Amino acid sequence: MARTPILSALAALALVAFGLNCTFVSGPRVAETQPLVSQSFLATAASSSVAALAAAAPALAEEDPAEEYNRKVLTGASYVLILAFFLLGLIVAQARKVVENKWLN
Repeated sequence: MARTPILSALAALALVAFGLNCTFVSGPRVAETQPLVSQSFLATAASSSVAALAAAAPALAEEDPAEEYNRKVLTGASYVLILAFFLLGLIVAQARKVVENKWLN
């Protein structure tokens, strides 16, 4: 027995409605009055984050202007070379197609 279009449409609509219901995240709930973390955990986390920042201090230091300029030039040159190689590959591929079609003969 063939299904009617109305029954198929209702089944598809039910699947879409169920899928949309499961797709979205529910809203925030009422905050609990009890603190979720202890004070000792926060103190430990703060001390470890201070230690991590102290270790990363040389990386966050200001760079030499010459190094910064050289990095910018190297980045720009690499972008230009990548584009040049890409275009060279396109030209070679098209030239091979033209030769295979014997267009030049």
